[in-house]
Amino acid sequence: MKVAVLGAGVVGSATAYMLAKDGHDVTVIDRCDRPGMETSFANGGLMNPSDASPWNSPGTLKRLGKMLFYSNSPLKINPSAIPSMMGWGLRFLANSTYERHRSNMISNIRLASLSLDTLRKIRETDKLNYDETTRGTMRVFPRGGRMSEFVQMCREMQEWGIQFEVLDQAQILEKEPCLAPVIDRYVGAVLFPNDESGDAHKFTNEMARLATELGAEFLTNTSVLGITKASSTYISHVVTSNGDIRADAFVLSLGSYSPIFAGPLGIKLPIIPVKGYSVTVELNGWRGGPTRPVMDDKYHAMMVPMGDRLRMGGRAEFAGYNTRVDAKEGRRVLNDILKILPALASHVNPDSALNWSGLRPMTPGGPPLVGPTPYTNLFLNTGHGPLGWTMACGSAKLIADFITYGRVLNNRVDPTNYAL
Repeated sequence: MKVAVLGAGVVGSATAYMLAKDGHDVTVIDRCDRPGMETSFANGGLMNPSDASPWNSPGTLKRLGKMLFYSNSPLKINPSAIPSMMGWGLRFLANSTYERHRSNMISNIRLASLSLDTLRKIRETDKLNYDETTRGTMRVFPRGGRMSEFVQMCREMQEWGIQFEVLDQAQILEKEPCLAPVIDRYVGAVLFPNDESGDAHKFTNEMARLATELGAEFLTNTSVLGITKASSTYISHVVTSNGDIRADAFVLSLGSYSPIFAGPLGIKLPIIPVKGYSVTVELNGWRGGPTRPVMDDKYHAMMVPMGDRLRMGGRAEFAGYNTRVDAKEGRRVLNDILKILPALASHVNPDSALNWSGLRPMTPGGPPLVGPTPYTNLFLNTGHGPLGWTMACGSAKLIADFITYGRVLNNRVDPTNYAL
């Protein structure tokens, strides 16, 4: 079957690999000059099923006002984005009840776990190079913080396969000696031993390479202009800047831009963009940093080792489709990390740091939209929010199963959680 995948980010490229592996004739369309150049370019670098809890946990409405008016809040709303997110915001709050939040969390865990299992199977058969780390992730908690509340949530996730360890100060230092200068700040930590990390951009290009070796074609520098339907239930072709692309099936994996192309087809996707920031610095051979991703729960600041680089991430912002890199925001991220890892200051040059921003495609409930649509040959693989890389291989497998077999083969994942 000829399949066109719209989008060559980490989700689209993984989908192309899975489809090509199943023997399909795959064409991937992307407006950039190579795969993984937008949201997948410099994201947080985590593949962490442990972070499957959606942002709208119970009590979100009560906390929202404080977060929005606190200068160092992990969540920022640009006033210009408010009109476009009103309906989405109401649905976001509606999903913050205990029952809905738990259901969405379980759906995320199932897909994220399938994804990690799938990635590990790929690594068994294909050599991949993406600065991966398989030592888990650690979240450290300051005194007076929410550690007990977080541990309780971990116990709920444990029922669905998320393993964790509670660490005291001595155990934190045993695993991450770099935190010794600031250890008195922390009351403890939670370690997730099964989490992984790495460079999502490199991983995306590895998926594209493997897909190409299996016969897939990547049409780069080619913008999707529209999706044309032949009838109310069938897509005929995609209009691009380099001509029409016809196929037997189409996969929409354009992240935050997916609603723009689904709307004219009568499909209203509940996805809005949420801007994320990262800063990446060269370590120049310095080995005094963390050996695994470490997140400070107070600052919501994250540091992820990637070979001879350190990636740092922080606040999220509702800012519409604005992807402008804010140097001040990048500096704020770096300053928060220097409070956790003060030794870093003498080993990096802030002026040479890579400041980046990208758009997370967020659904109001949390789980992505993965599966069929009212059009028999149009499939969705979008809306993964902050878990795009974490869920990429799993959602790619689901889509490949839908297209190849007309159903999901892995009975651990209920496709009704993901289909539109």
